[in-house]
Amino acid sequence: MTYAVPDQHEQFMRLLAKHEPVVRAYVRTGVYSAQDVAEVMQDVSVVAWRKFDQLEDHSGFGKWMTMIARYEIMKFRQTKARDRLVLDDEIIDKILQEGGEETSIREAWIEAIEGCLAKLPPRHRTLLLEAYKPGASVKNLAARTKKSPNSLYQTLHRLRGRIANCIESEMAHE
Repeated sequence: MTYAVPDQHEQFMRLLAKHEPVVRAYVRTGVYSAQDVAEVMQDVSVVAWRKFDQLEDHSGFGKWMTMIARYEIMKFRQTKARDRLVLDDEIIDKILQEGGEETSIREAWIEAIEGCLAKLPPRHRTLLLEAYKPGASVKNLAARTKKSPNSLYQTLHRLRGRIANCIESEMAHE
């Protein structure tokens, strides 16, 4: 067994950080609980690391890792097959196949969202991101920004519209 050199380790970690949310979403289509998703993702990451030196084209890392996830989900499900409420393997395979086909679409959406957010002026981007933080409320955000809640709602509505139009435009070019 060969071990990755430090440069490969850094490259792997960067690719993993970039593609992990999409692969995790894919794993959620075939596994039911958050604990099971975490367990499968850990297995996927370990297998991907072990086989990373076999991946020739790093631009295909997301799809490659999704294929590893597919096999790890199937392996996980085989170990859980004794549970009473397990879907038929053919059904799960169909769900996973469709989820795998959507991986590149998910990646394109994420890139479009990030690109469109980057096009906003920094104060608008910050305002929009603050509004979507867990536990955020328009009332508190309005007080912090010295705007009325109604005015802030209008601003957020316009910003969401700009982002939606930008994403639609970016996705049309895909």
